[in-house]
Amino acid sequence: MYFVCVAACPTGVAHTYMAAESLAMVGKELGHEIKVETQGSLGIENEITAEDIARADGCIIAAEVAITKKERFTTLPVLECAVADPIKHGNAVFEALCEEINNG
Repeated sequence: MYFVCVAACPTGVAHTYMAAESLAMVGKELGHEIKVETQGSLGIENEITAEDIARADGCIIAAEVAITKKERFTTLPVLECAVADPIKHGNAVFEALCEEINNG
């Protein structure tokens, strides 16, 4: 499966990038293709494109703040969680989204 993800924390530094790294690493370990956008103190990095969304199976938003351009993901199954969840419980985050996709 191909997943797009957004990571964002209030200060946009440490937890944003830790969550992004965890999403990329765990997703790859589970055999998924992942693209992670970060929204932090440097603005939007690795921005998810319309082409990414068109081919994505689902979206994970790991954030403690409102993310920019959230409306892009209305066509996808979306799992929203705390920014710490992918860091502490990466497998569970992907399992929850896959379950939502399979049951949706």
